[in-house]
Order: sequence, then C-alpha cells, then structure tokens
Amino acid sequence: MAARTPVTRQCDWETELLPWLRETSALLEVGGVDLDVDRVHRMTGVVAEGVQRSMAPIAAFLVGAAVARGAGLEEACAAVEELTHARAATTVS
Repeated sequence: MAARTPVTRQCDWETELLPWLRETSALLEVGGVDLDVDRVHRMTGVVAEGVQRSMAPIAAFLVGAAVARGAGLEEACAAVEELTHARAATTVS
C-alpha cells in the first residue's frame, strides 16, 4: 500500500475537515471521544486494500463499537489490521 498523506496534514484539514468532524461529533454527542483520525484512516486503508473498499467504513464502525465498549483505539485498529493481513496470507497460500 502506497504511503498517503495523513488526513490531519491535508491542506483542507483546518478549514473543512476538522470543522466538519467537530460539528458531526457535537451532533452525535460524542465530543469527548478520543479520536486519532490518522490511525483510523490507516486502518481503513488496510481493510480497503486487503478485503474490499466497501468494508472500510464497516470496519471503522466496528472499531468504534469496540472503543465504546472499552477497547483502546490502537488495540482495536491493530486487531482489525492483523485479522486482515492474516486472512490475506491464507488466501494467497
């Protein structure tokens, strides 16, 4: 997978993306959630490439559900990536 510019370093992060994220968080009443946007983005990239692009937002939802139940964001993202890599390795063999 080619390295991509982190979302938080894109030219429209401060002007468009972060304001949207803040408004959406407020609307959904999840403003206090510890969110590493770049980490989630990397994880969804792994899923999009290793499984299918349509599963990337589903993986993000599942990670969010895991975090809501007490898992750490890094732990949940890493678990999804590990599973994705493991499945890819077994289908190639």
